Amino acid sequence: MKRAPTAIAAALWLVAGGGARAFAHQQTTTFGEIAYPAVGADGSDLTWRLRIRTLDLARLLGDRRPRGEEILRAGLRVAATGARGETHLCAARSSALGPDPAAPPLPPGSNGPEPMTLFVERFACGPDVRTLHLRYDLFFDYDPYHASYTRLSLGEAVTSDESSEASIVFHNLAHEIAIDVRVPEPLWRSALLYLRLGVAHILTGYDHLSFLMALLLAAGLRTRTSKRRGVVAEAATPRQAVRGTVAIVSAFTVAHSITLVTQVLHPGWVSTRWVEPAIAFSVAYVGFENLVPRAPRGRWFLVFGFGLVHGLGFASVLRQIGLPRRGLLLSLLSFNLGVELGQLLVVGLALPIVVTCARRAPRTFERWGLQIGSGIIGAFGTIWLVTRLMPR
Repeated sequence: MKRAPTAIAAALWLVAGGGARAFAHQQTTTFGEIAYPAVGADGSDLTWRLRIRTLDLARLLGDRRPRGEEILRAGLRVAATGARGETHLCAARSSALGPDPAAPPLPPGSNGPEPMTLFVERFACGPDVRTLHLRYDLFFDYDPYHASYTRLSLGEAVTSDESSEASIVFHNLAHEIAIDVRVPEPLWRSALLYLRLGVAHILTGYDHLSFLMALLLAAGLRTRTSKRRGVVAEAATPRQAVRGTVAIVSAFTVAHSITLVTQVLHPGWVSTRWVEPAIAFSVAYVGFENLVPRAPRGRWFLVFGFGLVHGLGFASVLRQIGLPRRGLLLSLLSFNLGVELGQLLVVGLALPIVVTCARRAPRTFERWGLQIGSGIIGAFGTIWLVTRLMPR
């Protein structure tokens, strides 16, 4: 019995992501667009456009800001393999660094999208290129979890009648990617990429994980302690816990799938400026609701409503990453399936721990697991809400 609080605390720490990185989506990301041949070029140039959050760029450069263009140029390299099998580096022709002109202007004091900086590098690769070797070496020393989501357009270099547009991801285990410019990206490979992105997003999205964990904590008890009614905490049976979890997870899944697909296929049908604060509010609300000394009633309906908001958050991520025009629906459904698989993985790991701890010591679990755990989650949700409402 004495070991129950330690086990519960360890489970909360594990599922929440280790505490140190539990401030929701803190890893850095950049968003790239690579076009070969470059628009208006003679068929031998490649353009690499990189959108970087201005705050991330400032942290990366520090006191080296005057050399920002030079540092970014050193982090992007392109090599080309020709028809005879020889490989050579593509020479950098020109570069430019400045505010992203595609970003809409923000009114003073508004809480809109984060300011972005655009870096554009142009490379001369020569004619008769068969394979492009793209290397990305930015941010990894600063952030080992960094990723660069890049859309690749091959234009006239493709011999097939199908347009060749693909999404690639540079990360710490894949700094360099080779692309055959003659062969369009297979649809299954693009679908697999977005499946992995969906899993990765849910496992690193600590606001979504916190919301889910608050729901799972409440599934461990059938009744709550109430001195007024003379009732003590009673653990739920495994069947009751699973049945309740299936109901709320299904409601969340259906809801966020509706808004994710709708917002991606029909962008702009609803303003997303309030989405991130609303997600933080959902975390705070569910966390603090768990502190009420009674089992929540009709929670699936509440979860469905919050799920609609979380789906808009998933759509915002996909809008930043980008979806290929070829196989768009397949990539979208694969991303959504990845989110579900990541969610099921979390439930499969966390729910048995919650049920076991609750059945072993219901009163101890209620105090150390449900109340303290939910209080921490509610506090994080409140911090995120205040932070996201602050004007940038």
